[in-house]
Amino acid sequence: MTARPVTTTDLWKLVGLVLVLIDHWGLLFADDPSWRVVGRAAAPIFFFFIGLARTRQVPWSWVILGLGLTAIESWTSGTGLGKINLNILINFAYVRLLLPEVERRVMPHPWAIALLAVAIVLLIRPFQQIMEYGAEGWLWALFGLSHRLALEAQHPHSRWTRDGLAAAAALVYTAKEILDHGFDGAESAVLAGLIAALTLALTLFRRADLSWQPPEPLAAVLRFCGRYSLEIYAATLLAMQITAYAIEDRNAEDEIEG
Repeated sequence: MTARPVTTTDLWKLVGLVLVLIDHWGLLFADDPSWRVVGRAAAPIFFFFIGLARTRQVPWSWVILGLGLTAIESWTSGTGLGKINLNILINFAYVRLLLPEVERRVMPHPWAIALLAVAIVLLIRPFQQIMEYGAEGWLWALFGLSHRLALEAQHPHSRWTRDGLAAAAALVYTAKEILDHGFDGAESAVLAGLIAALTLALTLFRRADLSWQPPEPLAAVLRFCGRYSLEIYAATLLAMQITAYAIEDRNAEDEIEG
């Protein structure tokens, strides 16, 4: 059988994975906050594609890997069971479970969309301590869902709803990340520009085969990243968490011996 062509979705998910690696490197190994400025663009991409996708089945791998990564994070950080923050994969599963009802009951009504967006903003702080990215990721998923509906012209208000949700997701996410990470003026400006460019690019997204198909070894990598992006995220995060923990533990031993 002939392998399927590489699509724009595959390419976007590869970009997301690269940004994930940058963000986790900045979190676990680098002292320079500029790494994290760039890496903060990763989560919006994946939430957007969760909303954009037609499938609403939650793979068991998301739940198993999410709980495993949550346990590893609790162990390596030393926070214990009292301050567990569920991994983003659990958040993805939660969003995917809710999206069918949102699409059926909320998206046909502009006033309901506005109320849901306001409710999500109000839930950002309460959910921050429960799941990674909490409710701030939900706006990106809602943006992704509205983008698909706009492309399909499902409702008369689909396009301006999509544009409004895109602007809301970008503004809320940028402000939240600046406050949470204490970015300075220059870092904040870079983040704002990056998220604005990302939002515009996602608004222009169309799923299609790439006009130029890469050679097969590279095409196989892109297809693999497109299909198993979240599993790759989990594997790389686990490896980096264990490595960072081992380095920290070794440095602590050296200090004691010294």
